[in-house]
Amino acid sequence: MKPFPCRPFAIALAASLPLWLHGTPAAFAQGAAAWPTKTIRLVVPFTPGGSQDVLARVLGQKVGDALGQRLLVDNRPGAGGLIAAQESSRANPDGYTLFLSSGAQIAIAPGLRPNLGYDPIRDFTHVIHLVDLPLVLIAHPGLPVNGVKELVAYAKANPGKVSTASTGTGTYTHLTTELLKSITGAPLTHIPYKGAAPALNDLVGRQVETMFTTTASAQPFTSTQRVKALGITAPRRSAMLPDVPTFGEQGVSGLNVSSWVGISVPAKTPPAVVERLAREFGQALEAPDVRERLATLGVEIASVRGDAFAKMVREDQARWSKLIKAAGITVE
Repeated sequence: MKPFPCRPFAIALAASLPLWLHGTPAAFAQGAAAWPTKTIRLVVPFTPGGSQDVLARVLGQKVGDALGQRLLVDNRPGAGGLIAAQESSRANPDGYTLFLSSGAQIAIAPGLRPNLGYDPIRDFTHVIHLVDLPLVLIAHPGLPVNGVKELVAYAKANPGKVSTASTGTGTYTHLTTELLKSITGAPLTHIPYKGAAPALNDLVGRQVETMFTTTASAQPFTSTQRVKALGITAPRRSAMLPDVPTFGEQGVSGLNVSSWVGISVPAKTPPAVVERLAREFGQALEAPDVRERLATLGVEIASVRGDAFAKMVREDQARWSKLIKAAGITVE
């Protein structure tokens, strides 16, 4: 019997090892260590010029410089951000596609649309919670109330007479109105609009009585007394509207709402890449020039990373899904 040809077999095995190792965790770790070697795309689900687009560009410049590669902002508006979310969720999980995620696509959409085309929990890794955009409840100056509790009392004494505008059915402004109604029992009449601008115009003209909007949107109107601010939905007062008390300060608990923005990547992106992105975006948020620029947008810096951000996403999604179901809210 001839001996087993161990030498040729060993040579063949050794030659095949590089190919086999290419798909192992060790190889992925090696690839992550070399990352990035080319332009990184940051998908933004809104048109250029808005607050979230500005946020993406300000941070993108800082992070790109730190990584030594260009970070390209790719605006993909449409369908309330769902088009961008779908595209991002299906991208190659190699660290070269980032998604500027927000509560609208990640937390609210699952409760409104059973067939999203993506799963916000399963199909994404949520890297860092960047900022919050707190909301403020504003009213026409002619409405005889000066605070949240006075509004609730007035609405109950005058059922059907207090209308509340929103930027559309199923939006943050609409759902926050529904949350206020569920907490206080105030019989507010919801009037949906196609965006903040027409809603604010009708509020100034007193076609509607109240509405929720971001502090940045409200400030030009409150500073000229065209509307008055009744309460902030955040845990603390806004630097943009420092004289306006929070809902909690006025004895209305449970209405802590902010439109949050973060960075998410396709699921299975290498952990080393995720950690590097979280670190670089977190450091960018600490830069004095970035903080000064973001202050003009009326945002509150969060900088919550990793598991804590993922936990917040799950809890936020559960909260809105429960409210949407209880209020019977549907969208076409």
